[in-house]
Amino acid sequence: MKIFDCHADIGMDVLDKHLKGQTNILKTDHIEKWLTGDVRGVGMASFFKGDETLDTAKAMVRQLKIEIDQNSDRMHCYLNGDLHQEKINALLTLEGMCYIKEEPEVVLDWMFAQGIRIGSLTWNDENALATGVSGNPLRGLTDLGKRAIAHMNHLKMIIDVSHTNEKSFWDIFEASNRPVMATHSNARALSQVDRNLTDQQIKAIALKGGLIGLVSAKRFISLIEGENTALNLAKHALYIKNLVGIQHLCIGFDYMDFLSGFHKNGIDLDNASDSQNFVIALKETGFSQSEIQQICWENISTFLKQQL
Repeated sequence: MKIFDCHADIGMDVLDKHLKGQTNILKTDHIEKWLTGDVRGVGMASFFKGDETLDTAKAMVRQLKIEIDQNSDRMHCYLNGDLHQEKINALLTLEGMCYIKEEPEVVLDWMFAQGIRIGSLTWNDENALATGVSGNPLRGLTDLGKRAIAHMNHLKMIIDVSHTNEKSFWDIFEASNRPVMATHSNARALSQVDRNLTDQQIKAIALKGGLIGLVSAKRFISLIEGENTALNLAKHALYIKNLVGIQHLCIGFDYMDFLSGFHKNGIDLDNASDSQNFVIALKETGFSQSEIQQICWENISTFLKQQL
């Protein structure tokens, strides 16, 4: 079954390896894994941990676009039309905006013109816009961050809240007049990590018409070693479905196998070629074929058409 994975740090991987002299990283390290796992859509994040400059951010986005164009026979850069039915759909996203120190409107206009359609204000860091999960829990969205949210609403750039702390999360909900996504977060009730969502946060995303992408990072599935499996990730899907409905679920695996020595995903969800293991797990958990199609493809496809 075809899958749309809403989050992978592909931009960072492409730029890092390009700077080391490698070429066509998408073809060498990614495309075959996506095809093996029937991953036909990927939210390709340009990821920034908190100390990068605007020049670095622009270089990452540009290099990712170059590689997508190099593989246009098998890849389609999704902007605001229909998803391509045969090619791998590349949806450009941002994870963190630490490089915005002033005039967020100018930077966001540039990013949108390059094709960026989803963006988070922070990774785990504190920056000039907002606060991530590792920052001061009393610090939330700044005045500059409110300007960024307003302009993202104007551009119809989707806001991603996966890495924000709770104060920033609720500030964003107050500031935004459009639905938001948590592109790669699970239910905190099943794994007590700050990056997972509380029941209140899950309900708030649903009430605003948003989506939650199920993530395969091992600790976000379970804190018990050996239980970080596709089957237990499917239990997060069931929990969220029972709480707010199937229509608010999608996938954001956040595979990290391409990061050197950094295998921190589920036991049977280590990389994109394993993605069908989650489809099998959803079936074993009792999801119907139509529900699985909603989670894997239809919910995000509909959401993108409506929002973009």
